[in-house]
Amino acid sequence: MLLPPALLLALAPACWDPLPNDTEADFLATTTRLETADGATIALHHHPAAGPPVLLVHGISSNHRFFDLDPKHNLADWLCAHGHDVWMLDLRGHGDAVYGDHGRQFDGWTVDDYGEYDVDTAIKHIRSVTGAARVDYIGHSMGGMVGAIYAVRHGTASLGAMVVLGSPAAFSMKDPLVGLAQAGMAMGGASLLWVDTPAFGSIAADLGGVVPGHLQERLYNPENYDAATVDEMLRAVASPLARKEMQHFGRMLKDERFESWDRKIDYRAALSGVHIPVLAIGSSHDQVVPAARVQAFSEAVGGKHAFFLASDGGVAHAYGHLDYALADNAPTEVFPRIEEWLAER
Repeated sequence: MLLPPALLLALAPACWDPLPNDTEADFLATTTRLETADGATIALHHHPAAGPPVLLVHGISSNHRFFDLDPKHNLADWLCAHGHDVWMLDLRGHGDAVYGDHGRQFDGWTVDDYGEYDVDTAIKHIRSVTGAARVDYIGHSMGGMVGAIYAVRHGTASLGAMVVLGSPAAFSMKDPLVGLAQAGMAMGGASLLWVDTPAFGSIAADLGGVVPGHLQERLYNPENYDAATVDEMLRAVASPLARKEMQHFGRMLKDERFESWDRKIDYRAALSGVHIPVLAIGSSHDQVVPAARVQAFSEAVGGKHAFFLASDGGVAHAYGHLDYALADNAPTEVFPRIEEWLAER
């Protein structure tokens, strides 16, 4: 998920609790590709369990491997081991949804479309397969924003509890990185069809410690990983950025507002009408989405809400933007908080 420096700054996973029947779960895991109402393709990865369903949605320039990197760094398997029926979404143009029926999915959609169509298609499919009335939701970074868009546009009748990891709802708080982020999104959105972030990730993994300024470390805290995990993370957790997606984020940064593409919906304001339990997790060490922007997400919702700061005490090492699901200590420091929030709904 390595981004060029300006784009990287735009937005902006101890002891492992092993899955009791790891081989059986891997054997039962399935991937389904679905067509959305507007003709795009998404991919759903299912790790079945007998409990309530939960949908995991990745962030910008990422894919479902963020939640399913390897046996040790794996929120999907952890939740499955604790009784949750896990579904991971590859949004259109990401991961196993890069290709659709008409070839490669390059461009033409905004962030609105992820919530309006992709998440809606996924939740309808999950409810149809499981018979569940509601689906819990976990989103990382943009994935949390997409969950908010779904809730605002479709309502919360099909949603249970929600957890967002490093997801911003405010863009008006000035910090030194915002100007650079605005410039990067505007430049990329205006001149490029897509950005090959998987290639950047592989290059960063190959270069290792000689990457100038360790730019990729703005995405994570090196204290939370060993070298092999960083290498795998940079190679696996990356998908292309689409032009209109970048333009939409550039517009939100310019307007300093979490808003729809047509500027008619202020999603942060609209969250006051969202009455589901929402837990937001952020960190003062997150250099992509500052903690205050994540806390704003929690405080905006109309239902029960809470904010956990994964830094400044309570954790062995402060969490960076990717660390909420991928850090070595996440299974003991973060995952139980997520599971407890879902269980309390």
